[in-house]
Amino acid sequence: MTVQELRKQIDAFFEGYLSDGEEQVLRDYLATHEVPQEFHDEKRIILALLPDHANRIPEGLETRMSSFIDRLPEQGQKNRRVFAPVWRWISGVAAALILASAAGLYFTRQPATPTLSEQELYACAEAQRALLLVSQKLNKGTEQWQQAQQGFSKTNKIINKHFKYE
Repeated sequence: MTVQELRKQIDAFFEGYLSDGEEQVLRDYLATHEVPQEFHDEKRIILALLPDHANRIPEGLETRMSSFIDRLPEQGQKNRRVFAPVWRWISGVAAALILASAAGLYFTRQPATPTLSEQELYACAEAQRALLLVSQKLNKGTEQWQQAQQGFSKTNKIINKHFKYE
């Protein structure tokens, strides 16, 4: 296939003019042949969008899944009627106990004057160093995230070029 024919096929694919058979032929060609550098991004996108038809869905799977989904509401209501009131009562008691204990601890453990020993000051300094290290690592992660965003915008430009949004 020449470069011009390949360009026409790719443009027709992104515009939605190819039939299923033609799309599969294009996919097979891109999967088995080396293409010029200018088509590498389009090749990756097309191979990601078009599935390989070698993976087939087993026969009868659709009917089995449909009948399983139809039975789900019946099973859920049977189980829910028995256990729902019990769990509501238990969760209400647990929430009340947690609130009461939290309020009691808050009012009984208020220090009169905060004084820090040398060990506590050392621990604070170590915590500050750890937070500084975490901050530096987060900044490095943010830089990598920005690089990934640039890759996404490049892919979006290619897609928009073929859909003629620009």
